[in-house]
Amino acid sequence: MTATIGRERTGWISLQLLLDRFARRDLAVKLDATRNGATQSILLSRVQLDRLIYELTYARLMMMTKGRPLESDDEHH
Repeated sequence: MTATIGRERTGWISLQLLLDRFARRDLAVKLDATRNGATQSILLSRVQLDRLIYELTYARLMMMTKGRPLESDDEHH
C-alpha cells in the first residue's frame, strides 16, 4: 500500500506499509517527506503512527472549525 499527498511545487508526503515477510519485526509505516527535491524517510512504529493520526485529526478539526471551539459558551448556561 502506498499513498502520496501533496503537490510538486510545495512538496509531498508518501506513506507505505512495510511488511516483514519473515515476521522478525512488527509492521511499520514508512513516511517519505519530499520538498524542493530533498527526501527524508522515517519509519513509524504503531505508537508513533497513532500519534501522527491524532495530530492530523486535530489539525483537520481546527481547519474545519477555523480554530473556533467546538462548543460555544451559550450552550453551558
